[in-house]
Amino acid sequence: MTIPKYVFIVPYRNREEHKHFFLRYMKYILEDYPSDDYEIIFSHQCDNRPFNRGAVKNIGFKYAKYKYKNDYKNINFIFHDIDVMPYKKNLLDYETQVGTIKHYYGFKYALGGIISIKGSDFDLLNGFPNYWSWSLEDNCFQERALYNNIKIDRNTFYQIGDFHILHIHDGYYKDLSKTNLDLYQSDSGNEGLETIYKTQIKDEIINGTDTNIKHTFCNIRYFETLYSHDSQIKAQKHDLRNGNKLGLRSNVRQMNTLIYNK
Repeated sequence: MTIPKYVFIVPYRNREEHKHFFLRYMKYILEDYPSDDYEIIFSHQCDNRPFNRGAVKNIGFKYAKYKYKNDYKNINFIFHDIDVMPYKKNLLDYETQVGTIKHYYGFKYALGGIISIKGSDFDLLNGFPNYWSWSLEDNCFQERALYNNIKIDRNTFYQIGDFHILHIHDGYYKDLSKTNLDLYQSDSGNEGLETIYKTQIKDEIINGTDTNIKHTFCNIRYFETLYSHDSQIKAQKHDLRNGNKLGLRSNVRQMNTLIYNK
């Protein structure tokens, strides 16, 4: 089995139009790469519960980790939102190194949008927190990185709205769980990769065509996390034009000891 250098993890649910455009455009972006060098995995939450973006990213990573269990630590994992793409080839260098997360697009206070991280570092940080509903998993992930002295490389970085990154508009408002803010404020690093249980997955490999790029659907039929989604149903509308800089802690060193920082 050929080991890819780059594995793209794309969190997904009910975004058919975005997926169609993403696959066509990424075929162009990656056409100079040997096809064995990369793999695109859509991590797809199939149930009707609130979308758990952090858990969906984590499960996509765990799927690749199991598939490449002897080699995953040195693979570059690119966590890539489905509605953003570089506008031209070779704009982003997806290769990173152990101890460094590359952040290409988003806000400087949260590791979202497009990032690249080695598998070993993602393990170290215990992945993203598994927050039900929208928001703050990227903020928390950045603070986990800083706490563990992982460098955040923004030498090639574009703020939200920069023309170098195509961003397909999906509306201004998201449902923000009030509980997420409390969980974020008290994060100890324990909630993440290691607190996803009873995962049921059915994968589907789809070959490339003239207008499409080979990709895998990791269809997540069921999973459980440390917190039930029923405990996080209190939500309010949040305007994305205000960003997601909500309730940031003034000092990441106030975090409790992370389980991987023993």
